Amino acid sequence: MGKLLFTVLTPTYNRAHTLHRVYESIGSQTLQKLDGEYCFEWIVVDDGSTDNTKELVQKWQNEVDWPIRYIYQENRGKPWALQRGIQEVKGLFTLIADSDDAFLPHTFETFYKVWEGLSADEREMCGGIAVLCQDQNGERVGCDFPKEGLLPALPTVLRWRSIGLGETWAALKSKNLKWAFTAIPSKAKGLKFIPESFFWDRILFGRPHQSFFLNEVLRIYYRGGEDNLSIGIRERYPEGFCFESSYFVSHHWRALYYAPLTYFKHLVKLFYFCIWKRLYR
Repeated sequence: MGKLLFTVLTPTYNRAHTLHRVYESIGSQTLQKLDGEYCFEWIVVDDGSTDNTKELVQKWQNEVDWPIRYIYQENRGKPWALQRGIQEVKGLFTLIADSDDAFLPHTFETFYKVWEGLSADEREMCGGIAVLCQDQNGERVGCDFPKEGLLPALPTVLRWRSIGLGETWAALKSKNLKWAFTAIPSKAKGLKFIPESFFWDRILFGRPHQSFFLNEVLRIYYRGGEDNLSIGIRERYPEGFCFESSYFVSHHWRALYYAPLTYFKHLVKLFYFCIWKRLYR
């Protein structure tokens, strides 16, 4: 196993005023080096920002000796920024940290300890390590995982979707992300937005693996604020949600066995967003 364990990947668009949260979170980590070398990198993908994002990241690059890579692309939307960044990832695990997120100082150390505690066979099967979130006021977002430990990802995740987990977070095997974000279906290539859940489901159904579930809060998920990226997202990009549900219904039929309610919800969403797209766009 190489020493570069983690890539923190941050897609951003005009978030220079919140991006410091990720920078400060990385700099405050209790685990920084293994065998004298940094065990992480930070990749910032700037999706066509018009604020001072580039200058800010360049300033940080000059302030620290740990690796920060800046990538600029014309504005195409978050999925395409993720796709661009994932191509450049070098870490064994990728942590996708949004540009208004933060995470706790023992994050790297916690993931590392879980990984070190797995056998060689378990490491081969482990596709990610999932943890919990709190908001900026220290309040839990969602509930605990019903069970901790290494579990088959597909049936476990599908059966837990209806219990109100809320926001969760994970260190994901980079090789699975690279697979999921490559060769995006042609019908999606013209879309400005695709729900991230499309890619997570693609990994879930397409790459048989286990996930390690840990009932520990590591991510700080900021709620509220008028510039929150999720506000009004369904109204702005119904085509993306229509595509996601259409793909789910036609490709992920195993959900009918493990979680029929999830499959039914995608049928409803498919009808709703396709009708919305036709009538109001």
